[in-house]
Amino acid sequence: MRTIVQILCVVVVCCTPCYADIVISEVYSAGSGNTNYYAVDWFELTNTGASDVDITGWKMDDNSNSFVNAVPFGAEVTVIAAGKSVVFLETSTANYATRVANFNNFWFGTQTSSVLIGSYNGSGVGLSSAGDGVNIYNAAGVKQASVTFGAATVGFTFDNAAGLNDATITQLSVAGINGAFVSFKTDGPAPGTETGSPGTISTFSSVPEPTSIALTGIGGLLALVIRRRRS
Repeated sequence: MRTIVQILCVVVVCCTPCYADIVISEVYSAGSGNTNYYAVDWFELTNTGASDVDITGWKMDDNSNSFVNAVPFGAEVTVIAAGKSVVFLETSTANYATRVANFNNFWFGTQTSSVLIGSYNGSGVGLSSAGDGVNIYNAAGVKQASVTFGAATVGFTFDNAAGLNDATITQLSVAGINGAFVSFKTDGPAPGTETGSPGTISTFSSVPEPTSIALTGIGGLLALVIRRRRS
């Protein structure tokens, strides 16, 4: 019996998922073209879990998908609270305050908003409007979330309310769906407005994580073994 329990414990450890409850919920790789306002690309992370996630030391990379090439998040946001979203702008620390003010002004019509905004910056991680990817790693280099995407459509962000991971996202944001809305300003790049849901919590499907599924199956197997030994 001890041997069986030891084997099951090893299986539980091996079935631990590499992903946390963090989802890359939105990407806009055409943001750098909005030169009238914030002029940077951005993506959004959403914590779909029930507990806060400490992102201290976390990094991002584009489609080169390499922790070695990844660049760190800025120090502005260190925790993503349960059920909350954070927008990450590609900007240096020196330009952060200006970029945030311009971003808020364009999307919300004010220099401040309730949206949490972080940053990332470094060589070789610019999001290409011709198609690219976002990969998120924790401080230990373990990948936490990953998406790829095709050519950007100016004025519309990629919406990943489906919570896809290790997948290509293609859905464009539509005003009124999954929290998306039309930007406050109308004099951005053609078509003038941008449609997306920066900072808005999307409704994600409740899908069991691999660990939960594994534990359910293992629990049933263990109960069956015990029952047979007693019979």
